[in-house]
Amino acid sequence: MPLPQLLSILESLGEYHELQSDLPGPTSRRGVAGLHGSSDAVVVATLSKNLTHRFFVVLNDDVAGAERWLADLSTLVEPDGVAFYPPRESFGEAEAHAEVAGERVETLERIGRGDLRIVVTTSRALLERTQLPRALASARLELRKGDTRRPEQLAAHLEAIGFERVLMVEDVAQFSVRGGIFDIYSFGMAEPVRLEFWGDDITELRHFDLLTQRSTRDAEVALVLPVDGQISVGDTEPERSSIRALFPPDTLFVVPRGTHVKPEMERTWSEAQHHIDLARRRGEDTPSRDELFESPETTLRAIAEYGTIDLSGEGAKIAAL
Repeated sequence: MPLPQLLSILESLGEYHELQSDLPGPTSRRGVAGLHGSSDAVVVATLSKNLTHRFFVVLNDDVAGAERWLADLSTLVEPDGVAFYPPRESFGEAEAHAEVAGERVETLERIGRGDLRIVVTTSRALLERTQLPRALASARLELRKGDTRRPEQLAAHLEAIGFERVLMVEDVAQFSVRGGIFDIYSFGMAEPVRLEFWGDDITELRHFDLLTQRSTRDAEVALVLPVDGQISVGDTEPERSSIRALFPPDTLFVVPRGTHVKPEMERTWSEAQHHIDLARRRGEDTPSRDELFESPETTLRAIAEYGTIDLSGEGAKIAAL
């Protein structure tokens, strides 16, 4: 439940109105100082509330800082208005941790739908190139009762977007086929779904329990999302790009106090090459650093094209809350 009283208090301050009326435009930077504790999140939440057409990206040095912002913002805005886009756990392309992989693709899917108002992320995540921004539109599926789909084509598509075909579904990014019955467990699903086909028609669509494997309740729609780093839809491999490919042109970046964007990106860039070199010495077929990451120079130039609110800089003075 958001805390509207805090947003109302901030809205009563003249300093806040000064900030809102003089937000940085493209290529501009506006410093904001005098914020303490979680009042920085209150400022961003209030701006998001009043500027319903704007998209905000809160850029942190690390996951711990990003999670603090996510926790604060989640109490200040509607839950579906904010999400975290985490960096990969490793420097390779595939994400071994299902929770991280799922959060990444779910957040990108929500950005693409236009559902999100605020994305919290890190400098490293912004550097990463991934197939998802370019492939999401063609790779995602929405399955409903009454749809017509050829089962063999559905199975081929699931394998093409990184799903593992198994005898019995036990984890996310898996599917199984038993005659005319498909079990699918995608990122973003609270429970896996079971499709029953009659010929090429989906006649039943239900959730099922992983432990008992029994159907539990009807499902209105099954949203199937691809697995990052394992997509091969179409004749060519999807182009890798930064998540910025999904950001609107008038996006506002927010840089929290104490954040050191350039040094963090340079550290990530250097460590990425080190880990790729180690993987290749082990005989692994690893893409080059330029395929998996943007250079810090490229990313910093791109960020500079957006408006930026620097919460550690000199400028408009917002009273502590």
